[in-house]
Amino acid sequence: MDTIGLSQRIEEIELALVGTFESPKAPTVSAYQEGPTTYLMLSWVVETARDTTLDARCVVTLKLGDAQIDRYTALDTAKRRVVQDRLRDLVRQHVEVSRAQPASTDSCSIELDVDDTVFDVPDDPYDMP
Repeated sequence: MDTIGLSQRIEEIELALVGTFESPKAPTVSAYQEGPTTYLMLSWVVETARDTTLDARCVVTLKLGDAQIDRYTALDTAKRRVVQDRLRDLVRQHVEVSRAQPASTDSCSIELDVDDTVFDVPDDPYDMP
């Protein structure tokens, strides 16, 4: 895929992730590539203070391999939306588990290796797991 198309697809995932959690301040998503890995970092405020340096933040970093990005870009729009929903659910699940740990309710930092099965979207929507 050309660089413009690839960057559009990555931005599409970023936009899908940015609305995953409610935040008193605007969440941010950024992406960067290191070798064969694309990193997507979602950050949001879970508790704010008068001094923004005291804001409690969560950060989730998703690691996607080139083959996964290629699979995503090859999907049609409806299937890409399924993958976006799966990525949001994956992030939510890991954050809930992390924040349920003692002493981690105000902040969190998670790094996730995204499993290939997230990108397995059948042709028939009734066959989805």
